[in-house]
Amino acid sequence: MMIALLLLGACGKQKEESKNMEQLQSEQGIPVRHMEIKTSTFKQDLKYNAALSGKEESTAKAMVSDIVVSISAKVGDRVKKNQTIVSFPRNTPAAQFDQATTAFTTTRQAYERMQRLHAQGAISQQDLDNMEASFKVSKANLEASRKMIDVDAPIDGIVTNVMVNPADHVFPGADLFTVSNTSKYKALIWVPETDIKHVKKGTPARAIWNNMELRGRVTQIAMALDPNNKAFRVEVEFANTNREFAPGITAEIVLDTLSKANTIVVERQYVVREGEKHFAWVSVDGKAVKKEVRIGLDNKLEYEILSGLEPGEKLIVQGLNQLSDGIKILVIE
Repeated sequence: MMIALLLLGACGKQKEESKNMEQLQSEQGIPVRHMEIKTSTFKQDLKYNAALSGKEESTAKAMVSDIVVSISAKVGDRVKKNQTIVSFPRNTPAAQFDQATTAFTTTRQAYERMQRLHAQGAISQQDLDNMEASFKVSKANLEASRKMIDVDAPIDGIVTNVMVNPADHVFPGADLFTVSNTSKYKALIWVPETDIKHVKKGTPARAIWNNMELRGRVTQIAMALDPNNKAFRVEVEFANTNREFAPGITAEIVLDTLSKANTIVVERQYVVREGEKHFAWVSVDGKAVKKEVRIGLDNKLEYEILSGLEPGEKLIVQGLNQLSDGIKILVIE
């Protein structure tokens, strides 16, 4: 009996408090917050995730079957084209380096002797030309042999991966190291056919990672749908203006497909839909006024407002669920 009386008393107290709150709101108005409507730029974008790589990237491969003797660069090192990175033994059978060296030395000496004889008029120009051709062939053979045992960086750039260690035994075709030119970055994304109509060559793009950003543009768009990915292959290129970025990181790739300036843009949460119509609430002389609006573009987060709202009006952004047309409001700053 006592518990029932206590519960009745509590319920009565809650009803009294609710009645007092309603009376207070009736006197002072529904508390709301508002913001001044201003023109801005409506933006529409497409977002994807993709790994960044250097604009140019090349992986060197082994051409012999042998043991790695030395590696002269590590991941992160900046290297020059034709700088030796991985070396194999000089006596690697497949390279025939010693034979190529001997042939080059012999041919060079013969060519130098023929040059002296030609200068003395002892041999014809034809004989000298034939000897010069043999010398060039032996020189090219020696360089080809050297490249089999001294594997050079194929481009200027940064070593982004080393796949072998000293003393590893590798076979022809094995990946040795990768060099990436990071003066610019590129990303490969797959755009579904529903969105490809919004993407054009030159479309502005952003690569976002760890709250940092690189700006770039779409450089290539496939002409046909890839049957495996069920999407179009799109390549995006970015200027490397931030050294914090590194090849291999996964960034958010944003394609800015549309930008429309000097328009009224309102977040979707501040627009109420009733059937086929849309409405927004504005603050006028201490009262809430419900206004029908006509929407245009929609980027899933915001609406472009074509009519119904004007710059300078006060858009109610908080307390919407308590409003009715013409009700008194209390603006909370």
